[in-house]
Amino acid sequence: MKSHFILKTAILAVALCILAGTAAAVTVSPDWTWTGQATVRSVSVSADGTLVAAGGDDAKTSLVAVNGTHLWDRSAAATVNSVSVSPDGHVVAAGASDNRVYLYDAADGTLRWSTVMQTRVYAVAVSNDGAYTVAGCADDRVYLLDGAGEILWSYATGSDVLGVSITPEGAYVAAGGQDDRVYLFNGAGSMLWSKVAFADVLSVSLTPDGSHIAAGSADTKVYLYDRDGDLLWSVPTRGSVSAVSASGGAALIAAGSLDQNTYLLDHDGTVVWSEPVAAAVRGAAIATDGRTAVYGGDDNIVRAYQVDSVPPVTTETTVAPPVTTPTTVATGALAISSVPPGAQVHIDNRYVGITPLTVGDLAPGTYAVLLELEGYSAWRGDVSVSTGATVAVNASLNMVPTTTPAESAPLPACIFGVVAIGIALCLRRR
Repeated sequence: MKSHFILKTAILAVALCILAGTAAAVTVSPDWTWTGQATVRSVSVSADGTLVAAGGDDAKTSLVAVNGTHLWDRSAAATVNSVSVSPDGHVVAAGASDNRVYLYDAADGTLRWSTVMQTRVYAVAVSNDGAYTVAGCADDRVYLLDGAGEILWSYATGSDVLGVSITPEGAYVAAGGQDDRVYLFNGAGSMLWSKVAFADVLSVSLTPDGSHIAAGSADTKVYLYDRDGDLLWSVPTRGSVSAVSASGGAALIAAGSLDQNTYLLDHDGTVVWSEPVAAAVRGAAIATDGRTAVYGGDDNIVRAYQVDSVPPVTTETTVAPPVTTPTTVATGALAISSVPPGAQVHIDNRYVGITPLTVGDLAPGTYAVLLELEGYSAWRGDVSVSTGATVAVNASLNMVPTTTPAESAPLPACIFGVVAIGIALCLRRR
């Protein structure tokens, strides 16, 4: 039995090398394991590899130290679909099917805040010290929250958002989901590009400088894009790629697949290491320096590995956070109200608040305004903004009519007359 397993493992390793076109080129050794109480759906590691977070079907967010020592658990009211340790190791974010985003202090698990979203949260990622948290939800939207858990902006995609990522200072945000697309935004919420994959995009990962974006898809492939959205390569596995994580400069990319294998790919897309585990792999994470790789999956186990030989890459350049200094361009504003009030306002697909509100610092131009309120038809309009002017938008929302069974119309009198004549004729014949 044992020899049969060894033979199967050897055959699989050879097959993977053939798939990659090369033999293994890095030295990887098991470091530690930690076992949870249910399927591990997500793992994350700090930039230096000293802290690992895990979340899953036990509705818990767990933090584990570098040697596998369990530090703390915090419970949600439903499955924890995604976890994220900030690169500096100060905070841990979690997103759950209880429609909440949570932010904890890594030191002791103290809850900083939790924010209720409109639907279940599939994916989260957090920047240094929790200054920004990005969330992907079942309402088809990407959200960016500030350090207090307040929504800064949102963007409507074409379907559920299953994967998100953010750079350490919040300069770039990436997302992917069931609309088969990979998205890149700047920190202010403007979409820089979107690219079509061939199936659901299950996971995305930005390098710390935002120079590369890795993606894992249900079409079995790992993708790597550059900052301009150019596809550098795609590499197939034998199952849906449920998780990806890129190290600095995309020197190494950790990937987990439902084909029950862990993967490491190099900057050129070569599979440099893989190991079969007896369960679907749903979480994958790699430290910035590429020397710690972590995986989790259906067997409830978090596995950490030491990577002792990392391919060299060019040094990353530091990207500053979005510029917020005033510009010389004069701006205008929109004063938006609705009857009834309380409608959600989206400008060019970005959530900006609830009516009534005034949105300032808008560059001159035309904006698509969308107002949504439950029980009412959506209001849409294109509004022009002029320099130095505040344009009023007054929307009257129409209530969606409730359908009731139609009452039966009374029979015309003539019908009764015809029936009476028919009865009379019958009686006369008798």
